[in-house]
Amino acid sequence: MNKKKSLSILIPMLFATSSAVQAAEIFNKNGNKLELYGIINPNHEFSNSFLSTKITPKEDNTNAILGLSGKINITNKLSSYAKIEYKTDFFMPEELMNQQQNNTIRLGYAGLKYGNLGSIDYGRNYGVIHDVESLINRAPYIKNDSVFAYNDNYMVGRNSSLLTYRNDNVFGLIDGMSFALQYQDETKNRHPSQKNHSGWGASLKYESDSGLTAIGSCFTSKRTHSATGKILTNESVNSYGLGFKYDANNIYFAAFYGAARNLTPHNIHTSSYINETQNIEAIAEYTFKSGFRPSLSYLDSKGYNMHGSKKSELGLAKQINISTRYEFNKNISTYMNYKINLLKENDFIKTNKISTDNIIGAGLVYQF
Repeated sequence: MNKKKSLSILIPMLFATSSAVQAAEIFNKNGNKLELYGIINPNHEFSNSFLSTKITPKEDNTNAILGLSGKINITNKLSSYAKIEYKTDFFMPEELMNQQQNNTIRLGYAGLKYGNLGSIDYGRNYGVIHDVESLINRAPYIKNDSVFAYNDNYMVGRNSSLLTYRNDNVFGLIDGMSFALQYQDETKNRHPSQKNHSGWGASLKYESDSGLTAIGSCFTSKRTHSATGKILTNESVNSYGLGFKYDANNIYFAAFYGAARNLTPHNIHTSSYINETQNIEAIAEYTFKSGFRPSLSYLDSKGYNMHGSKKSELGLAKQINISTRYEFNKNISTYMNYKINLLKENDFIKTNKISTDNIIGAGLVYQF
């Protein structure tokens, strides 16, 4: 799997897990706000093969992300909001000799919110599957290598042309319950494996006062032919995810199960796809009063392809992450993550250049 993009998931995870972190307020008058947030992450990656004592320096993935969010009150109940988030890599040369992209617009959307009627926005945003997948996005540095973590892949991760409606308490009727409805317009002018036709998605969440949360998300869409652009009527793309978490008494535990049909992994070469994908993920974490936070997570991601009446199994990712993180204060933390890769090398893994090495990641994080 391509590790250069592994840190693209780290930033929202760090903000989500550090309740003390707040954005820098640029403007705040009569409830109209403009805030700046960001993170600088110097880090390096190492690898070692199975049963090997040799540790090899691998990659410098130092990067930074800046985000700008705003809210404007129009009436007592009606307000508008917007967000833009930008990422740049520091390990790239100042003058690129090829077409490799080192600056990325991660998010960019704007919308309206009206009281208990909810909010609606459009732009580049997170797909509804991310609602449930985010429960296990806690281990620092190394993100799991599953199709449920990819961006620009239908309503998984971040993508463009998303119209999203969210309601936090079911029109003020049910505390703790929220839902989302999402429509994705057809995306064109992309690499064949990143194109998608229009589709629909939904997410339902219930959160109790005891620290228990349950979420279910799903979407359905159609695949288009990479050459003609026509819809392939017999090749629908759909996915669902179910997850829960317990977050109380310094304990965090979460589990996720996801399944997908015809969802294209980005690392599989041009316009090919896996017929079925199944994921099982879990993470356990404890936070000490000193700021020390160890965690243990597990991922098993399998794919299945149909060849006539035969069904072949493909190992996409299988790993254990042992992580530690220490917060010096609300702005500065350090981390180390050791990924134990449980994949066994075969023809599929060699063809698609999926790494079977163990990975060590370490770094320092400054966030505001």
